[in-house]
Amino acid sequence: MSIKSLSLPFVLALSLFMALLSACGGDTPPDLVIPTVAATADPNLPPTAVAAISPTAPATVTLPPPATAILATATNTPAPTPIPPSATPPPPTPTLAPTTVPPTIAPPTATPVAAAPVYRVAFVAANDMLNVRRQADADSTVVGQLSPAATGITVVDEGQSVRGGGLWLPVETTAGSGYVNSRFLTEQIDRATFCADPAVNDLLNRLQTVIVTEDVALLGELVHPTRGLRLRLNWWNEEIIVREDGITDLFRDRRRDAVNWGTDEGSGETIRGTFSDVMLPFLTRDLLGATQWACDELLYGPTAGLITLPEGYEAVHFYSAHRPAPAAQEFDWGTWAVGVERWEGRYYISYLVHYRYEI
Repeated sequence: MSIKSLSLPFVLALSLFMALLSACGGDTPPDLVIPTVAATADPNLPPTAVAAISPTAPATVTLPPPATAILATATNTPAPTPIPPSATPPPPTPTLAPTTVPPTIAPPTATPVAAAPVYRVAFVAANDMLNVRRQADADSTVVGQLSPAATGITVVDEGQSVRGGGLWLPVETTAGSGYVNSRFLTEQIDRATFCADPAVNDLLNRLQTVIVTEDVALLGELVHPTRGLRLRLNWWNEEIIVREDGITDLFRDRRRDAVNWGTDEGSGETIRGTFSDVMLPFLTRDLLGATQWACDELLYGPTAGLITLPEGYEAVHFYSAHRPAPAAQEFDWGTWAVGVERWEGRYYISYLVHYRYEI
């Protein structure tokens, strides 16, 4: 049988078999050259295209994903309802112009201005009046008088210091305009504000430090230099006013510093001595030993005497520091009324008044 009579598939299969036998003989496969066979096959068969055969692995063919079949849902679509024509067509909807919102301009932040203080009369006895004078002088003409309970007094300008007479302030009052001695004025403040102010508690704590350490420099910070500190051994005894020049010598135990503190309640004898002799022992025992405190209220124990503030002192707010008596000695108690006034926006210790059992 001749080669011409062989079919084309047989020739291709034989060529592939010979290539495989050659590959088994070594590590490096030989380059295969497959001759193209001329199309001399049976003329009665249709011609077959010859594909080139590559020795490498066939390329990976990425098939496109199958098409997603979308199933049409058979729904019964109702026929549209015919709308009868309107004789008058509806008016077109007007298009509104956009509203322009003006930008919000924040007002400038203004620095708060502290309100000018208002004053009231203080330290004037119930049967006395405070004179308003034409000039800053105790001998000047009286242009008006203020009662011990007068309030709403306005200071209109800076004061004038007078030698030996303190500071005089120009005021406007319902009784007239003029000058009054600042010793008899105090800044007006409501009770709720005073009792809730932590600055007052700080002032009271520092006062106790002064008593413990006898620190006159610290005491000078707590007492206004010209208004001074008012001291009373008993509420009904004489008032002692200690000003700037006396603060530095307050704790010195010198004979020349002795003063009269009033009379003894039992014997009626004059009580004379220094601050350290007479007042400091009661401050140490009763104020430092106080276990009860009250704002604008006097706390005290049993007594046959009257317990009240001296006349005019009620114009200044205060705290009472009370040391209760021991259980077996009901009359052995002590109380201090500590007056605290605000002057030019700052708190100062204004007065110290002592209370104890009286016959």
